[in-house]
Amino acid sequence: MNLRVKKAKKIVLGINIHNRKAKISIFLHIILLVSIFYPLLVPKNAQAATYAQEGFVRFDRLATGAAISGTACQKTGSDDIGTETSTVIVFPTGWTISQTPGDWTVTTTNLPTDPSGGGAASAWAGIGTATDVTGLSVVFPTSNLSTGTFYCFNFTGASSTVGSAANNQTGSLKTRAADAVLLDTIFYATSVVSSGADQISVTASVSATMSFSLTANSIALGTLSTSAVTSGSVTQEVSTNARNGYVSWIKGTNTTGGSGLRSTVAGATIATPGSFPTVSDLSGTTGVVLDAVPGTNSPTINAGFDGNGTSSGGNFEGGVFHEVSSLTGGQAATTVVLNVRAKISSTQAAATDYADTLVVSAAGNF
Repeated sequence: MNLRVKKAKKIVLGINIHNRKAKISIFLHIILLVSIFYPLLVPKNAQAATYAQEGFVRFDRLATGAAISGTACQKTGSDDIGTETSTVIVFPTGWTISQTPGDWTVTTTNLPTDPSGGGAASAWAGIGTATDVTGLSVVFPTSNLSTGTFYCFNFTGASSTVGSAANNQTGSLKTRAADAVLLDTIFYATSVVSSGADQISVTASVSATMSFSLTANSIALGTLSTSAVTSGSVTQEVSTNARNGYVSWIKGTNTTGGSGLRSTVAGATIATPGSFPTVSDLSGTTGVVLDAVPGTNSPTINAGFDGNGTSSGGNFEGGVFHEVSSLTGGQAATTVVLNVRAKISSTQAAATDYADTLVVSAAGNF
C-alpha cells in the first residue's frame, strides 16, 4: 500500500510541474505578441504631439460679430520630430466659421516681430488657401518648417464672424505631418467684447491760422520824371493753414479827381491809367500803376496787375478792392513784391504833396 501511494504522489507532482511550465510559456508568448502589435494599437497622435516653444493667434478684431481675420505665429520646437504638410487653426466654440475652404485666404506681409526675441518673423513656409474645413478647424497647406524658427502668416475668413462676448475663449494652432500626426501645438485663449468695445475713437482739431505782413508802410517815389519810370516797392508776406490757400487784394483810397496820386495843394491828380484789369505800360504813357511780382512759393498774380517787371502795371482803383495774388494749399511765408511805378507828363502841375494810401488785404481760403 505504501508503495502505491508514493507512485501516485509522483504522478500528481509530475502533472503539476508540467502545467506550471505551460503557463509560463503561454505568458511569455503573450508578452511577445503585445510587444509586436503595441505600436499598431496606440493612436499616432498620442505618440508624436509636442508643444511649440511659443505662439499666438492675434485676431484683428475682438468685437462680437466682427469679420474674422488675424495673424497666426508659432516658434517651432527645438527638435525635428517630423515634416510638416499642414497647419490647423481651431477657432473658439460659438464662432461662425465658413465651411468653404476657398473662403480662407492667407498673406505673409507685414508680419509681427518675435515677442521673445524681437527678431523679424519668417513667412510661414508653403502656406496657402485652406484645403479643408471641419467644424471649427481650418486646415492650410504647409511646407516643412525649420526647428527653432518664429513663423507667421495672416489669414482672412470670408463669411466668418467672431462669436458672443466672453473671456477665456480657447482654441489651438497645430502643425501636422502627412499622415495627420500632430507635430507642434499651442493652445490659445482670447477675449471677445461687445461691438465697438475693441476700438478707440480719436478726435482732434486744428485751429485756423494766418499771418500777414508788409515789409514797409510807405513808398517814397521822390521827384518824378517825364522821361523815365520811377519805382518803389513793398513786399507782402502771407502764411496760413487754409487748405484752399490764400487770396490778397489791393485798393486805392483817393477818389477825388479820379484814382491815383492826388495833390491837395495843386488840386491835381497823377491818374492811374486805363481801367482794371487792363495793364498799361508807362514807357508809352503817363500815370501811376501797380506791378505785382511773385516771390517765395511763386504765387499766381492776377492778370490786371501782372506787369512786365520794369515799366508796366495795373489800375489801382480808388475805393474798390481788386485781387492781386493767390495760391492754393497751405502757405508758409508766401511773398509778393508790390511795385508802384509812375511817370508824369510835362504839364503835370507842380506840387510836393502828391499821395494816395493803398490798402492791402489778404484772407485764407479755408
